[in-house]
Amino acid sequence: MKISEEILNNISSLSKIRIDEKIKSDLVKDLESILEMVGEMNKIDTSGIEPMSHPLEEADNLRKDKATKEIKRDEYQKSAPQTDDGFYLTPKVIE
Repeated sequence: MKISEEILNNISSLSKIRIDEKIKSDLVKDLESILEMVGEMNKIDTSGIEPMSHPLEEADNLRKDKATKEIKRDEYQKSAPQTDDGFYLTPKVIE
């Protein structure tokens, strides 16, 4: 697919990205190359391939959430610069 300067300007406008005139010709070549690659990928027969939600079978390798009543607030607050009555104190950000 050929990309005209009009299409490039439209992409620039929609993405709110200013494209420097010096790189426009290189950018057009790069985008055309990407579209050509996508076109080649679309030619591949994937009718016998089952869709998957993740490329790895064991994608969910996180620990299970378990509710506990254990709170180590005092231990955690030892490393905080300032605390008061169980709360973390931070500098005022908004005047």
